[in-house]
Amino acid sequence: MADGRLAEAASALRTGARVEGLRVRDRREHDAARVSALVQLATLHSQRGHWHKALSAYKEALQILPDTNAPVVGWTRHSVLSMAGDIYIQLQQWPQAEHSILSALAVAPKDLGTHITLAQILARNTSRALEAEMWFKRAVTLAPDDPSVRDQFGMFLRSQRRLRESAEQLVRAAQLSPEDGARAAAAARALRDARRCRSAERWYARAVELNPEDAAYHSNLGAILHLNGKYAAAAASYRRALQLQPNDEITITNLKRVRTLMSKQRRK
Repeated sequence: MADGRLAEAASALRTGARVEGLRVRDRREHDAARVSALVQLATLHSQRGHWHKALSAYKEALQILPDTNAPVVGWTRHSVLSMAGDIYIQLQQWPQAEHSILSALAVAPKDLGTHITLAQILARNTSRALEAEMWFKRAVTLAPDDPSVRDQFGMFLRSQRRLRESAEQLVRAAQLSPEDGARAAAAARALRDARRCRSAERWYARAVELNPEDAAYHSNLGAILHLNGKYAAAAASYRRALQLQPNDEITITNLKRVRTLMSKQRRK
């Protein structure tokens, strides 16, 4: 594999996985080696886009692994089921993906990532939105201080047009990651969409504070200041955005508009 001879590597792993080991002294060690070979083989097939071959290797590994979630050379039934579920997702075989992920949850019911994956699978079907929401909420209960869980739940709520609830989740994600400019900006966008423009202004300002060289953050801060009637501050933000990204047409247009509004104010 390191030498790039992937077809030969696949052949070697397949041969190792097929060795029955009738005369081996330590059966568990032999089975562990077979599982390791099959998982490596599945990974190799996945890297080459051979999804069905990868699935076949994972299924063989599952036949060897115990029904419990006891680890075998670092691999557990849960991890192999989860990886098989990812392959089904790649193939867009959603019922099989759901079944694999539910099977993974059966042996590791508190695994956070599996909750999120199941929720995302269910969320694809609008008729199952309530089920998806239930799994997102379970994930939040398992890890209330994990910002990535809040991100995912917030995006789901946005897809449901529940903009205020989405903003609450994305603001919480930003609060849990106080040095993350991208999350601050995401919170600001969500608040703006939810028509909470004063709060959006504070989060855009935080995004600029954390990433002062990002032209888009300055432009977005200018836009919300513009919307909130703070024209001079908006113009300053637009100018700074144009210093960082001189030819941005949207920012140039917005700066012209806010200057027109400022002129009208002065004439009054």
